[in-house]
Amino acid sequence: MLKINPDLDKIEISAIRKIAEACKEHQNGEKELINLTIGEPDIPAPKEIIDGTIEYIKTGKLGYPQLGGIVELREEISKFYKEKYKVDVSPDEIIVTVGSTEGLSTVIKTVILPGDEVITALPFYPGYEPLIVLAGAKLIKVDTSKTEFQLTVESLKRNLTEKTKAIILNYPSNPSGVIISKKNRDEILKFAKSNNLYIISDEVYSEIIFENEHNSFLTNDYRDNVILINGFSKSHSLTGWRIGYIISSTKLRNSLIKVHQYTVTAPSIISQRGALIASKKCRDISEVVDVYKERARVVCDKLEARGVYPIKPKGAIYIFLSLDEITDLSSLEFAKKLLEEEKVAVVPGIAFGMDNYIRISLVKDKDILSEGVERILKFLKK
Repeated sequence: MLKINPDLDKIEISAIRKIAEACKEHQNGEKELINLTIGEPDIPAPKEIIDGTIEYIKTGKLGYPQLGGIVELREEISKFYKEKYKVDVSPDEIIVTVGSTEGLSTVIKTVILPGDEVITALPFYPGYEPLIVLAGAKLIKVDTSKTEFQLTVESLKRNLTEKTKAIILNYPSNPSGVIISKKNRDEILKFAKSNNLYIISDEVYSEIIFENEHNSFLTNDYRDNVILINGFSKSHSLTGWRIGYIISSTKLRNSLIKVHQYTVTAPSIISQRGALIASKKCRDISEVVDVYKERARVVCDKLEARGVYPIKPKGAIYIFLSLDEITDLSSLEFAKKLLEEEKVAVVPGIAFGMDNYIRISLVKDKDILSEGVERILKFLKK
């Protein structure tokens, strides 16, 4: 075999996908499988998006999109951040991407160099480390379980080295549902600026907030340091449309656009039109947020009634449950046995760097979630 990138030997398929694939073996049987793994919203995309996109397709105007994203969509994203977050964002500071994943890839390829270190908070989204490893860099993972699962300046100071290039953050958090406090946000921004660090802020769950408000890292005073990544997959159930975006300073965008162009050229014009409709006509997703909030309440209440205490999420679409004092099994062993014996699929915490947790996705209706929790509790009795 001819040589390939040796760093690929350091990367494995995500444990999330491994469990999801294992589900296929348990789809048929006396007990119906309850799959609570992948964070793919079950709530349908708004009808306005579907209908409007179909009408656009019928026009036949399906040529190559403009590099960086169609102007109308970038203008709507710009308006959204100005109106909701009071941040001055120009359409020329936005790149429309093939989902937030391509956005992450483009950012990391652009700013992270071989030998660099990138700090993140445990638990962390498993998509970060492979991209950083492939860039020849190292992900430094900081345990936040003693600080209410929020990254703090104190922990950053302990892990800062001459090689530190960036901090990558995800709030509301996948998998914990924790949001960052304004105090911690502000202190981290000041720290990044004083130490010439990038903040790569993955805010794909920013619009799914149950309590308080989302404290975005995108602020007017720190535009040179912050690179924001977001998308429409979670907020508008457009997972298969693969549409997201990057917001950065104008100067950095000029570099990001080169990597983006030679990676994908541009996202599908069809998906961009769907996102445009979402931005114009479907900004209010409060009903969707209420559904996830109620699901989270149901799951937490059922667990707590039996003496099992998960992290109560303040956003996102997950429940993160500690296995401490519940079982001696590793998270992967727990997930496999739960799947085999009770036909419930959850994600082992090892996927997020914490082997003493499991993640439950809130992507089923309340009745199915209730049954899933009952099965989990039954399994724990064994």
